[in-house]
Amino acid sequence: MAFFRKLKEMRLLILVICLGIVGYCLHKVVFVPISVELDSVRAETLAINHRMAALPMQIHNFRRLRDDYQEALFALESINSQVTHESRLPYFVKDLEDVSKDAGTKVSSISIGTMAAGSFYSKVPVTVALRGSYGQIRRFIQGLVRLGRAFNISDLSLESPGSSEREDFAEEHVLDATLSLIVYVVPKGGDN
Repeated sequence: MAFFRKLKEMRLLILVICLGIVGYCLHKVVFVPISVELDSVRAETLAINHRMAALPMQIHNFRRLRDDYQEALFALESINSQVTHESRLPYFVKDLEDVSKDAGTKVSSISIGTMAAGSFYSKVPVTVALRGSYGQIRRFIQGLVRLGRAFNISDLSLESPGSSEREDFAEEHVLDATLSLIVYVVPKGGDN
């Protein structure tokens, strides 16, 4: 009986050792790789969570960029609509004459200089000599602004003529004005 008891204890000891070996092998072969895999999955999940957390800010930035782009396109279209095409310069001169007529001034000359090429638009110097009262000249300049054309007033000179011409304008003081403009023009072959 002692032999069977010893055999039973031996079997139990062998079983415990086998279970220990099987447990160690399971630990090394199954649980450790699963743990490593879980750690990498956890790291990837955290990275994805960070990206997802940043996504609303990126969407906001993209929407802002889209809105800025649309605003820039609208501004460019607005500028392009105000730039005179080279073939339409005679109409601009006609517009100057109409503005002068509406303001009550008398245009004595309009001269168009030679076109100077610019980076996007060409520049054409235009000189307008006119006569009228201070109020009429002011209305002429305001009328130019209402034309909605792209130009820059580079110089304005006002002079008082001799006293013999004052009879044309009753009691108002008559002035001779020379207005120098730089008109922005789309050259021939360009798109407006």
